[in-house]
Amino acid sequence: LQPDMLSELALGIVANVRGTVTGTGRIDWNPDGVTSSGAFSSDKLGLAAAFGPVRGISGTIRFTDLLNLTTAPGQRLTIESVNPGIEALGGEIAFDLRDGQTLAVTEGTWPFLGGRLTLEPVTMNFGVGEERRYVFRVEGVEAQRFVQQMELGNLNATGVFDGVLPIVFDEMGNGRIEGGQLDSRPPGGNVSYLGDLTYEDMGAIANFAFAALRSLDYKVMQIRMDGPLT
Repeated sequence: LQPDMLSELALGIVANVRGTVTGTGRIDWNPDGVTSSGAFSSDKLGLAAAFGPVRGISGTIRFTDLLNLTTAPGQRLTIESVNPGIEALGGEIAFDLRDGQTLAVTEGTWPFLGGRLTLEPVTMNFGVGEERRYVFRVEGVEAQRFVQQMELGNLNATGVFDGVLPIVFDEMGNGRIEGGQLDSRPPGGNVSYLGDLTYEDMGAIANFAFAALRSLDYKVMQIRMDGPLT
């Protein structure tokens, strides 16, 4: 059973859901009207989302209007792993679901490369083909752990960075960074190129640049990022 078998609004939002959901729902009716409620839980649910694979979703969602798929405010789920391009582990999100069509994420936080990754509040509309924008704040990211995570074997780096990573996904789920910016904290750090040169004779200026990169101490470094997540 997949979400789009329950509602076409799930198309393009999630797919390939794996795991078990358990819970109960209650519907009451009388001459004055109908009320409904429910609570549903998952443990280590996995799925493919528009922004990348998600693993280990756990928690309980409580509905104040089950028939119209509206939750109580401040629902929280833990997430073992999310990977929009760089994997973030051990996160937690807070959200509200309204009328089965609007998902308002009020908070998202993850430990990230020695620091913290925070998702700014964002609202998503189900069943609508639209560009989706997410803004991630990063605090205290360690350059050395970033290099290791990206498996950049020819580089070594030290330093701590803060910044912002705006990520945009088009209607097809293709992601890109627009105006990403990371700035180093004082007192700076070091960057070292450890690999061998592919071409030994690249001219005096190029050789000088690579020689300097063998061990380059910096006081301030600004990193700008734009382009596809791939």
